[in-house]
Amino acid sequence: MSYNRRTLSPDSPFAILAALLFFAAAAVRTVGFILSYSGEFLLFDLVLELIVPALCCVIFGAMLLSRKKSLIPTVFPIVGGSLYIIFRAVGLELWQTVAVVAIYAVFTLVYILTVTGILNTRRVLMLFCVGVSVLCVVHGSSLTPSRSSVLGILSIIFVLAAVFFESVGMRRGRQY
Repeated sequence: MSYNRRTLSPDSPFAILAALLFFAAAAVRTVGFILSYSGEFLLFDLVLELIVPALCCVIFGAMLLSRKKSLIPTVFPIVGGSLYIIFRAVGLELWQTVAVVAIYAVFTLVYILTVTGILNTRRVLMLFCVGVSVLCVVHGSSLTPSRSSVLGILSIIFVLAAVFFESVGMRRGRQY
């Protein structure tokens, strides 16, 4: 049994707050998708724009509230959400695509290293969450304001805030 991996008690206030933020992110993503409906229904858009990110948020929130303390399974929704963001960045300008891919690849790597206990501190993950949230706010303020784009950025900020609160509540613990 290893004591290096991170755990989070499901009855911790940080786990509950993080789960609520994940559920709020899924709800905001759903409302943003509905508001961006342009009259034609494509299954690809439904799967890519709604089901993948919302499902990752709901699964992550449910994992935090489950009776398991291990955070290792939460790597899968983080990887799924990061791949969604990276895929969405492909249509941007080249420098923006490279920046988004680099930021979210490093974010995912830092999350995995923190949860598995390879990275000894949680502060790097916390700083990453705050930094990426600030970048989202700055980027969001430079966009033309549409309800769906604002709700999409708000959803990302909710996810980053949830990961931040999750990392605040993380403790070293035994894996059973």
